[in-house]
Amino acid sequence: MQVTNEAEAEGHDLFEWGPPRGLPGFVRLSVPALPTVRSRALLALAIGWLPLLLLILLVPGHDRASDLRDFLRDLGTHARFAFAAPILLVAHVETARRLGVVVRHFAISGLLPSDAVERLRSELASARAAVRAPSAELLVLLLAYAFILWLFATGISTHGLPAWTIVGQGRLSVAGWWHMLVSLPILLMLLMGWFWRILLWTRLLYKVAAMDLRLIVAHPDNAGGLGFLAQSVRAFGTFAMGIGCIAAGRFANVHLHGATTPLTGSFLIGGTVALVLLLCVAPLGVFWPVMARAWRRNAMYYGALAVALGRSFEDRWFDGPAEEQPDLLSAPDFSAAADLYGVVSNVYAMRFLPVDLRSLLILLAASLAPFLVAMFLSMPTAMVLQELKGMML
Repeated sequence: MQVTNEAEAEGHDLFEWGPPRGLPGFVRLSVPALPTVRSRALLALAIGWLPLLLLILLVPGHDRASDLRDFLRDLGTHARFAFAAPILLVAHVETARRLGVVVRHFAISGLLPSDAVERLRSELASARAAVRAPSAELLVLLLAYAFILWLFATGISTHGLPAWTIVGQGRLSVAGWWHMLVSLPILLMLLMGWFWRILLWTRLLYKVAAMDLRLIVAHPDNAGGLGFLAQSVRAFGTFAMGIGCIAAGRFANVHLHGATTPLTGSFLIGGTVALVLLLCVAPLGVFWPVMARAWRRNAMYYGALAVALGRSFEDRWFDGPAEEQPDLLSAPDFSAAADLYGVVSNVYAMRFLPVDLRSLLILLAASLAPFLVAMFLSMPTAMVLQELKGMML
């Protein structure tokens, strides 16, 4: 019990940290400088989105009214900095904490051999150190600004940007500079921080999958006892909504400005679904070989049991004289056959990926919900309802 409690304590905040939460430490601020997720989300809103509005009002590029109108109509900017960034910060608690709960369940599930619990604790400690590594914080910061430098170097700084970020010929407004040097890097650091967590999550699952798991192929979860891992897919719902907000903002802008093509919606929606599945579901694929190997090893034995019982049942009820057959109401044969065949049915229905349909639907609903909002904001209501009606027919 002591080992289990220690493993639970170590897994509690396993993925809750990570880039860019530790960045205040580089400027001698206490870590975490803002202890609650609400305060961090409000700070992201106050730094990433609000200054853009204030700078347009106080230091307009060329025409305050025009810039303000363009800014308010730029749904992509609002989706990225007013919604996606705070949501990704909320996911630090909502998603990351639940991932820690899921992985520490291995210590109490009975799936690990007794000598592997200590190895799990070691892997948890290694993952925690990697999540909180100052080098990861610094790398995320450098990569974010390296991307910004690449944008300037390739001339994208004044091409394809919203009109409210441009002043004069080929120059950024003050709001445009803030967008490029503060707002966009914050969002990039949040995204890369999550990519880092997911990479470490995948590595940790890979290590656990190599610990000689004692899978039960007849388990009613149809996943050998690993069905609880589907909770990790549901846990990614908040993160998936943040990704969906970014893509939905682009979707809304394209429709609002009449720049759609026949492939625009399919590309953005399909790309979002593919990305979310890759990041949130694909890590569980490390268990595929383990589950397939356990099924191949045991399915034939369960099948042989079913054949033996079936043969005995038929010999007893069909081949002997009628007067020697037991009373139908008192014979336990039917119950025994039904029970065993139910167990064997579980074996043959076993999945090789510990994900259920409900978890996938929850994940996809979270990632696609922003698109529904974007449709109503950027398209006539009648058109949206017609499209939704067409999807149902």
